[in-house]
Amino acid sequence: MRIRKLKLALVVFISLVFVVALAYLIGIYLDGGTEKNASKVAEKAAENKNTVLEAVILNSDFEKGSLGWRNPEAIQKENNGNHYIINNCSWEVCQEMNLLPHTTYAVSANTKKGTAQGPARIAFSFLDVNGVKLPQFYDIKYTHTGGSWETIPRQFIMVPKNAATAWIYLLSEDPKGYHCFDNITVARTSEIGDRKTTDISTDQSGLMINGDFEMGLYGWIGMAEQIKYENGNRFLRNGYNWEAFQIIDVNPGQKYLINAKTKKGTSSMPARIKVVFLNQDEKRVPEFFNILHIFNTAGWENVTEVIQAPSSVNQLRVYLLLDDPKGSGDYCDFDNISLKAVTDEELKKMFIKNSDLTKMIHGFQESGQYVVKAGDTVSGIAQLFNIPEQELISVNAFSDPGRLEVGQIIYLPQGSAQGLNQTATP
Repeated sequence: MRIRKLKLALVVFISLVFVVALAYLIGIYLDGGTEKNASKVAEKAAENKNTVLEAVILNSDFEKGSLGWRNPEAIQKENNGNHYIINNCSWEVCQEMNLLPHTTYAVSANTKKGTAQGPARIAFSFLDVNGVKLPQFYDIKYTHTGGSWETIPRQFIMVPKNAATAWIYLLSEDPKGYHCFDNITVARTSEIGDRKTTDISTDQSGLMINGDFEMGLYGWIGMAEQIKYENGNRFLRNGYNWEAFQIIDVNPGQKYLINAKTKKGTSSMPARIKVVFLNQDEKRVPEFFNILHIFNTAGWENVTEVIQAPSSVNQLRVYLLLDDPKGSGDYCDFDNISLKAVTDEELKKMFIKNSDLTKMIHGFQESGQYVVKAGDTVSGIAQLFNIPEQELISVNAFSDPGRLEVGQIIYLPQGSAQGLNQTATP
């Protein structure tokens, strides 16, 4: 009896040892799996982190033929075997991109001067989920300095928060000539909705983006070479043209405080800050503000004014230029531009005083209009009134100069041959 009990106890003991050992082995296996899974998760996170800097352009060097790009006939080959693409002022050389909304991207490219007059251009447009074109766009322009391949300085764009797709276009401004493009890069520099890279150069109300130009042309439409760097400070330099402006969404009837710094360049003509307004159909309305500042010193001078958005608008554009319609090639400088919504109560507490050197004109451009009729083109209207085509495009804030609508109002800039005192009719 005792022997039988001992045998039973031994069996129970061995069974317990076996169970404990089995549990131990299972634990090791599970821990190893957990470590492997954790390692995979860490690797995946690292991959996701690295994708922040991944390029989103397909076939950016054109070595895979027309892959990703429209108009494959534009792809060329150099004697050394390098492939690149050429284009004139058409919008046919383009690529659709799936950029993340409300996200910042860095843009860089190589370009070589061809037979075209004027700068090389890299333009971006955005569409919502319904395929409707959004009012925000970018137009990066670069003037060549020689005949070899040159690198366009890195620029930044931010995708609108309601954008579903984006398009990139490579082109010039000359219908009779072309420029060359290669190594196009559009790389994400922030997570979705992450604006840390722009917070430092956004004013308190978030209306004016990169008003100190420390991020180049980010937020602005203009030419890359307009951004200058002296004594550790970046600023914008411009003459008499409509190339440098920023698009800002505004509230109808709201008052806004504009602050800016400007510095005399090579001309005695005043600096000019012009504000024009657009309605919900992206058409310009007649009302505008012209802020003119006559220079008193050789250093930076402050400009402060209050404007009010008309009741029918949703957007404004702020243009920075030298008030020299003769276009003599002179320039002035701009920096620290800001735009802030203000109330009447806030204005009462502010002491806003400009010297007699600053003057603001609140005007209504009722005259100097042209009504578009069937068959009209921007170039044809420019020739009709002897106006530079690019100036006509800029003054009217066209988002797509190739699409005019019958009945659309075209504003004729000051200095046109037939003046602003008459309205051309169909």
